[in-house]
Amino acid sequence: MGTYILRRDSETNKYIQSVGSAVAPGGFLGRDYFVNNITGKSGADGSDWDNAVDQVDAALLLSENYRITHATNNKVIHNRIFVQGTETAYAKVDQDANCFDMIGIGHRMHLGGAAGDVMISGAAAADGMAMTDLIALWDTTINKGGGLGCNFYNIHFEASGGAYWAVDLETFLLSSFEDCSFMCSGSTTTGGGLRCSMHFAGSILRNCTAGGDAGSQTYGFYFTGGVFNQNLIERNWANSITTGFYVDDYLQGGTVVRDNSFYGGTYGLHDNSAETTLLGLAMYTGNRCGGGTTGMVVTNGGTRRAIGNWVTSAGTADWFTTIAKS
Repeated sequence: MGTYILRRDSETNKYIQSVGSAVAPGGFLGRDYFVNNITGKSGADGSDWDNAVDQVDAALLLSENYRITHATNNKVIHNRIFVQGTETAYAKVDQDANCFDMIGIGHRMHLGGAAGDVMISGAAAADGMAMTDLIALWDTTINKGGGLGCNFYNIHFEASGGAYWAVDLETFLLSSFEDCSFMCSGSTTTGGGLRCSMHFAGSILRNCTAGGDAGSQTYGFYFTGGVFNQNLIERNWANSITTGFYVDDYLQGGTVVRDNSFYGGTYGLHDNSAETTLLGLAMYTGNRCGGGTTGMVVTNGGTRRAIGNWVTSAGTADWFTTIAKS
């Protein structure tokens, strides 16, 4: 298989790829798969750049089939998928898979996509990535429950606008998005950047952006309908028509939301959880939140769990050690 190794640079704290690096003693249990939508081919095995597949969905299917085949006796297979940035966007992703790192090899993007970055696009009338059946697909012999270990690095996801999302998930557990962007090529009516409609837990959202590319998004980051436990949400940016960061999940214990910048035409950050026990709620610190109406709203326990945030509401700036006005 390929010789690309993912490692974290000690100075920049970024994931980088190096060639010929040593792996842990005993070798690497998973496989590497390679994707290039210019030189890759449908039906290839994805084993190296000379045999790359042409779309991300194809690599995910290969990865998941290999994982399930070997997922016995508590052997957890974790594969790696390398996606080459080209001048052509990759097709939308709807192939469910688990236990992989997907690394975009291309330009670092912050907002809109450009030639040379790794863009996954919903094109006309579609989500960029909609992985909605992870629970049903997860192999029942180990790790029952769904969607573990899906890590994305340096990928630009884009939806078409309207009611669509750049990324639309049901379950995202022990997984991560780092250095990714979630954009819409047109204005949205109810869609936006990243949505998780069931369980987002034990996961990391770091150094990511959500905002309009050629249009305006209704929401930046949107979490609803399940649990939001044990997450780290840090150093992200969102700009939206309605709310930059929204969560109404009931259980949020152990989640820290820190050092982010969120703006929305109504709310910058809106935590609307009905939970009243402090231990079951997320903590907010060091965030910069601006809103056309209110910069930051934390419905329950705001004075105890929102500390040291900068807030601008309808043009009036303030700094709150706690957000007593919430």
